[in-house]
Amino acid sequence: MVNQNIGFLIKVISDRMKALGDNDLREHDLTFSQMQVLAAIEHEGGTIAQKEIEKILDVSHPTIVGLINRLQDKGFVTCETDETDHRSKIVTLTPKAVSLGRTMREKRDQSERGMLEGLSDEEIGQLNVLLRKLYSNMEERKV
Repeated sequence: MVNQNIGFLIKVISDRMKALGDNDLREHDLTFSQMQVLAAIEHEGGTIAQKEIEKILDVSHPTIVGLINRLQDKGFVTCETDETDHRSKIVTLTPKAVSLGRTMREKRDQSERGMLEGLSDEEIGQLNVLLRKLYSNMEERKV
């Protein structure tokens, strides 16, 4: 069967991309989970309630507290009590995190360009359409 190795190839590509990403993060003393938190905050404009991060990432309160505390210790975020709801914390990116976000996006784009090297624009478009179809098929099979 022609397509029997597609899942394996996707896994190998994913593993390699993760290894490259982990290496880039290690340079900045960050984990993938910590970078996800930073990305979620950035996506919301740089400031967000801690509860919203929990919802976006679908992660428990204690896990987010630990991630945010480590990010705060490393100088990537600041935390303040919400003045309108003293039970809530507001998390904000520091300039260090904003700068890192730019750097990581540049590295991601560079990695993606390398991965797509040798493909025409048409092939890249076809690949994108096909991968979205695969993703959609897998989403329908959610457990």
